[in-house]
Amino acid sequence: MIPDNIRPERRPSARNRGGTQFEIQAALIPQKNRFQYQSPAALARTIKSIIDSKAAEEYFIYIQGIGEDKFDKMETRLRKARLRRFVLLTFENALCAAIMHIRPTVYENRVSLNLFTRLITKISLTPAYAGGPIAGLLVPLGDIPGVRSKEGDHALVPATREEDVWPAVVIDVCNSQGLDYLRSDAKWWLINSAGQTRFVIIVQVTRNPAAFHFECWKMIPSGRRQTRQTCAWTPGRVHDCDIDEKGVVVSASSELRIPYDFFLDEPPDNASDAVLTNAELSRFALSMLPGLYPQ
Repeated sequence: MIPDNIRPERRPSARNRGGTQFEIQAALIPQKNRFQYQSPAALARTIKSIIDSKAAEEYFIYIQGIGEDKFDKMETRLRKARLRRFVLLTFENALCAAIMHIRPTVYENRVSLNLFTRLITKISLTPAYAGGPIAGLLVPLGDIPGVRSKEGDHALVPATREEDVWPAVVIDVCNSQGLDYLRSDAKWWLINSAGQTRFVIIVQVTRNPAAFHFECWKMIPSGRRQTRQTCAWTPGRVHDCDIDEKGVVVSASSELRIPYDFFLDEPPDNASDAVLTNAELSRFALSMLPGLYPQ
């Protein structure tokens, strides 16, 4: 069952116990990675220095003092400097702040694209979906205008939805340092989409030794009564598995399953779930090993 009464987070406030998902994620960022916004050029230099370091690890940086009025100039500068593809953005307008997920290599994006392609292919080969009910998004955007927004890696969107809408299924990838951040991302998508984003797959890539960790998140009953202050639904992890460098899958389940009503708004009568078996996940992981260690 898909909950239809999920409310987006309130604006940041001292009265919000625990803070928003943005504030929770921001608290994970060390002081050395926190900056005051100065100019598009200064920000581009900071990002370029991270990219030029050719580090295998990703960075999360917190930028204070970047309001909506500065966004277009920042966006233009990053694209002109050919840095935009290395950055995923999260904005919290009331705080005039952004979190930038910077990946010095494009490997994590390739992992996401590979998994996204396998899911799209699996769905399109299902007879019930011959009409192409699913569209794909590269760098999906979740946006509550004037309040907050977030970018992800890839996503599935029902073809019945209009343009510039929330995705139904989001895929996000991190390396060994970013799992806590991506768990916060999963919660952000599930809560702030008000039920439109229904399933989030996060993949953690580890080097030395090579390994892949999968988690699937969706809204689950919280066990609490619905009130004005609390929700009867909460983000929860519903599946996880680990795959080692030999392709061995360790999981309590034999498959990764996405229920059909999580990626379709108007499912046909003969709709079926999207399933990747552990054998298919193993082949996915093995196909990604050659690019894991940049030369």
